[in-house]
Amino acid sequence: MKKMFLAQLMLLLMSVPSLAQTTPLSYTIAPWLGGKKAAASITFDDAMNGQFTQALPLMNRAGFTGTFFLTTNFIPGQLGGWKLIREAAQAGHEIANHTTGHLLLTKLPDDSLTAQLVEANQLIDAQIPSAKTLTHAYPNGVGGLSTPDERRVRTFVQKQFIGARATRNRPEPYNPYDFATSEDSYFTINSAMHGPWSKPSDVPQQLDSTIRAGGWYVTTYHGIENGWLIVKTDDFRRHLEAYQQRRDSLWIAPFVQVLKYHKERNCARLQVMAEDQKTWTLALSDTLTDTTIWNQPLTLRIAAPRWPIKAIRQGGRAIPFMKKESVFLFDAVPDQEPIVIEKGGR
Repeated sequence: MKKMFLAQLMLLLMSVPSLAQTTPLSYTIAPWLGGKKAAASITFDDAMNGQFTQALPLMNRAGFTGTFFLTTNFIPGQLGGWKLIREAAQAGHEIANHTTGHLLLTKLPDDSLTAQLVEANQLIDAQIPSAKTLTHAYPNGVGGLSTPDERRVRTFVQKQFIGARATRNRPEPYNPYDFATSEDSYFTINSAMHGPWSKPSDVPQQLDSTIRAGGWYVTTYHGIENGWLIVKTDDFRRHLEAYQQRRDSLWIAPFVQVLKYHKERNCARLQVMAEDQKTWTLALSDTLTDTTIWNQPLTLRIAAPRWPIKAIRQGGRAIPFMKKESVFLFDAVPDQEPIVIEKGGR
């Protein structure tokens, strides 16, 4: 797909001897989808019953999608099978990897460590073919620090996934926007864990600090009403209310989507392919090669041209857009078809 996109770009550029129009392109890519100030991901570990019988309905009613990191050996006893997990996937939640047996990965030999990752992936992908498993959460949160044992774990995790979540490995409860100083950074993503020790003010305060910093807040839950490290259902409901109250500032999405957005956005660029009296054609590209994985829409902000915009399309599909002051905002996918902006009448 990447090669096809580049070939299409080259052919179009060669077919246009000169640009009859010269609309200057001034743009930015929003740090988070929709131009929101910050991002948040609600995640669950271990596949406990209350996550699906208590938390999932509340998430669905609120219109939030999150991430369920499954320990696959726990599933038969906790859920009586995969029915509720499939329902979560069908509702748009991410189903992700938390190993087969929740063993401390730093204590395992290489072959056993690999088996914990690969066998869980195989089972999830077999049970839910539509949900390709792309992210991982370290059992006990151990894997995100710089110790030799945890760096060794990451060398194996990086072979199977595009990113991984640890717990409480930063002083602040969120990941600052510029956390990704290397590829390894996407495998040391921090999360704030909630349990019976959590105070009612914790989530609102942590969300507000995330919004002020423009960062990414990832929260980890285990038991909801039952299981271990329990958060009561009423307390979880109040946590969701805190998210609801901040929806204008927060992009709330599964772990994998936010990770993709952050990485794509920071290696993407927009350029003019062609222009005539009726259309202005742009190309959005990034440096990531596998377009079956790196396909998260990005929010583009382009300075309003001197002519009105009639419509925006990518691959023949109409793209919703809005004007905010002197900037047009719309979402497009990198390394796909060109973005065609249709000019309106004078």
